[in-house]
Amino acid sequence: MIENVSGVHSVVLLLLLAIEVLALVQVWRDRRRSQLVKVLWTIVILALPVVGVLGWAVNWLLGKAADALQRRNA
Repeated sequence: MIENVSGVHSVVLLLLLAIEVLALVQVWRDRRRSQLVKVLWTIVILALPVVGVLGWAVNWLLGKAADALQRRNA
């Protein structure tokens, strides 16, 4: 199976792995989230790699936007 992987496939797989690791690091560094939420996001990211990372990214960006709006209105 490994011998059928080309250089481009290897780069794509490494890129996906790097994005997953980045997402997991960001999930666990987020102080606003509870431990339960962090565990749930970890499960989603690991079980559904592409969908989980995209879902986390949308959630993270929306959270940042909400924080910025809250700071602007305060």
